[in-house]
Amino acid sequence: MGPKDKSKCEFLLLKAYCHFEGNVFPNIPHENYVQKASQCLEELRTLDEIKKSLIEKCYLQVEKFVLDMDLIFEDPRHNASDLTEEEFKKNFQDVFAIQKTNQNSSLV
Repeated sequence: MGPKDKSKCEFLLLKAYCHFEGNVFPNIPHENYVQKASQCLEELRTLDEIKKSLIEKCYLQVEKFVLDMDLIFEDPRHNASDLTEEEFKKNFQDVFAIQKTNQNSSLV
């Protein structure tokens, strides 16, 4: 992965982190706070692992970064945040300037 692609992936990761800070934690109902916050923290740990892989240049291709991000959405416990796979894909397409040609196409 070249430096430009790495920067784009870092930006996408930052958008995911910002989503939690701005949208998730302030909106957790008080009665469910501990349970929901724990779920959010688990997702943040996954984001931290992806961040570490980016910093350590473990990703040779953008596709591996996308696959790791997809793991968040495939995890059955992923309901703590309202960051959706569709939102991530849209951000990915915007950042990488990908023209959508087919509804059934994937990022990888």
